[in-house]
Amino acid sequence: MKKAILVTTSVVIMGMGAGGSPASAIAATSDSQPRMILAAAQSHHGEGVVTAIDKKGKRIEFKHGPIKSIGWMGMQMYFNVDDTTLLDEVKVGDKVDFEFVPTNDKRFVVTDIEVK
Repeated sequence: MKKAILVTTSVVIMGMGAGGSPASAIAATSDSQPRMILAAAQSHHGEGVVTAIDKKGKRIEFKHGPIKSIGWMGMQMYFNVDDTTLLDEVKVGDKVDFEFVPTNDKRFVVTDIEVK
């Protein structure tokens, strides 16, 4: 009877992940070490004007308004772009809506741009 209780408790704890967070889970790897799996980064929406495009550097600069979802006031800044085909769709001076995600290495990567 004690074994059944211990097994059930272990399953409940592992199913909840570290800290009991529903956005995380623990998975076993080939080396039998548990690894934390985290949910995808939150996407943020911005509106602004394209002020510079750097295709070689894979980045774009916007003068954007406040972005409440990340707590930013309006400013002018560069964003990274992993998919450089997005840079072919815009030109300096375009008013745009854009989506971006923060990365673990402290970059802000644009995932979508639409000219207004």
